[in-house]
Amino acid sequence: MSNNNDSCNLPLNTDTLGLTYIYSMAFSLGLPCNLLSLWGLYQLGRSGGGGCQLVYILNLLLSDLLQLLTLPLWILYLQGAHRWPYGRPSCEFVGYVFYVNVYASVVFLCLIALDRCLAIVHPLSSRGVRTVRVAAVSGVAVWTLTFLFCLGGLLPSVFDAERLLCLEQYPVSLRYAHFKIATVIMGFLLPCGILGYTSVRIGVTLQQSPSVSDQDRHKITGILVVITVIFIVVFGPYHLVGGYRFVSLLLIDDPCELEQSIFLCYRLCYGLTSLNTLLDPLFYIFLCHDARLELQRSLMPCLGRGHTAPKQVRLSLRGHPDPSDSV
Repeated sequence: MSNNNDSCNLPLNTDTLGLTYIYSMAFSLGLPCNLLSLWGLYQLGRSGGGGCQLVYILNLLLSDLLQLLTLPLWILYLQGAHRWPYGRPSCEFVGYVFYVNVYASVVFLCLIALDRCLAIVHPLSSRGVRTVRVAAVSGVAVWTLTFLFCLGGLLPSVFDAERLLCLEQYPVSLRYAHFKIATVIMGFLLPCGILGYTSVRIGVTLQQSPSVSDQDRHKITGILVVITVIFIVVFGPYHLVGGYRFVSLLLIDDPCELEQSIFLCYRLCYGLTSLNTLLDPLFYIFLCHDARLELQRSLMPCLGRGHTAPKQVRLSLRGHPDPSDSV
């Protein structure tokens, strides 16, 4: 691979409009959705509900929120013609934050799916591992391992001091190509397998359970399918196009033609991953019945309906589950 970034002569400005729209939509809609969801989970936690699932979802939303806070800087970077004016330390920090939170959110999605699978498929034998303590320790482990994984892949730097490129290499170094291939395997293919496996196990268990009505069974299965499809749609294009790009770059002698042909497609797929921060609250909070009711109850005083929780909320918090909580 050539180390001369100028040799490829890439049209860096072609992704500005598309990525600016994607990042702006993700930030303007995702930020209030995540904050509202965090407030609903906080109210649910105060009431004593949620359990270990609450810990996983809180970590998921925090990772989304941290990723969202980097988007304004990426918008300014794009508007400045792919020139990072804030120096090497800030580029490296924002680059690490972005990558760590993308893949931390992927891991927490898998943990939520596994938790729901254990709750439905093995409700009694899994009680020992489905505790808040285990969830908290798992959360710390996820953040630590994800940070170390991304740190090892992005070192020694993600900043090009000559061209002021941040988190971009054209053509990429061998080290970075190997890192990106590892992220395709660990950050997409493996989670796809986990989500697919848990969805099938939950679906089979629900079909064999006589105590679950057809309506509830279809609802839970439908939500699981939607979640899996959304994951594939949001993360799939970036990882599949990226996998093709980085494997090809390891096999060819002159990467410039490939980089030029794939640049815009790869960059737009890269931006598409930020929409995960918008979809997570919709599918993991607003479909969680207890959290939704707690959010409704906490907002009632602001809407002038008094401070008394409705009967449905009180019954839910006393242990009467809603089928959507199985997700």
